[in-house]
Amino acid sequence: MRRLNTLALRTLAALAGTFPLIGQPGCTASDSGVGAVAIRVSGEGAVKEGYPYVKNGAEIRFVDGWAVRFSKYLVSVGDLRLATADDVDAFASPDVFVADLHLGDPIIFLQEGLTARRWERFGFRVLPPPPTAKAVGQVAAEDLARMQQEGFNYWIEGTAEKSGRSVSFAWGLANPTRATNCTNGLDNTEGVVVRNNTTTDVEITFHLDHLFWDTLGTEVANLRFDAIAATANDAGKVAFDVLATQALSDLRGPDGRPLVDDEGNRILYNPGSVPLPEQTLRAFMLATSAGQAHLNGLGLCTISRL
Repeated sequence: MRRLNTLALRTLAALAGTFPLIGQPGCTASDSGVGAVAIRVSGEGAVKEGYPYVKNGAEIRFVDGWAVRFSKYLVSVGDLRLATADDVDAFASPDVFVADLHLGDPIIFLQEGLTARRWERFGFRVLPPPPTAKAVGQVAAEDLARMQQEGFNYWIEGTAEKSGRSVSFAWGLANPTRATNCTNGLDNTEGVVVRNNTTTDVEITFHLDHLFWDTLGTEVANLRFDAIAATANDAGKVAFDVLATQALSDLRGPDGRPLVDDEGNRILYNPGSVPLPEQTLRAFMLATSAGQAHLNGLGLCTISRL
């Protein structure tokens, strides 16, 4: 199934897209009173239920028939900033938080005593956790230590099944990014509206399907797993670094033959105009997943690599 995604072109073609932001539809700025902002992180239902996954009445699934489930999806996010259009900060927190999205949608940051008004600039970073990073919720000490030591901003574990075959994966991703100038996913306006005597709920939303896209620099992408599963070892485990053996222009199945779809056509991953350090599946997946963090669903931010 091909999924329309307006984030692909902006976010991935030059890694300068846009991610969501916060606020309430129809709000107008006010310079009176005070309010608060609570920032949470979420992988939506997909991180808990896996794929296929039904969202807003549409099914998101892998076109090659795989079912994917996650058991861990750790993210490291921080350097949260909220400011006016002329860069006067409401807050600029240096803190970094690590949470397992599979276990819930935790609040990672709360700021009270903010002037009730529209704050036009919201940004954050997805980056490896420093020694001072704060674990939120149930994060295993060994997982946090691994991310810190290896420089991973994501740690992902799960399984994939198809036609009685099962493979597992445990991947650390190092593709840190900065998101700035976020727009409100609720009404496509700039920034966050803080209401008087109210706590505004701000969500940094991670779209997990980006990791499995087969196309960059376009609004249409399939989710695929055949080329990933083909690299599994005898124990049925897929190592992320081994994906570098899959050339985008010459994907191979587990038998070493060219990988084809149900109609016998060669399966290709299309990077479009997105520059990759190498034309491999590993590099491709690092690029697609670099833009999976959004704000309040479908709001857009300017994304740059760190």
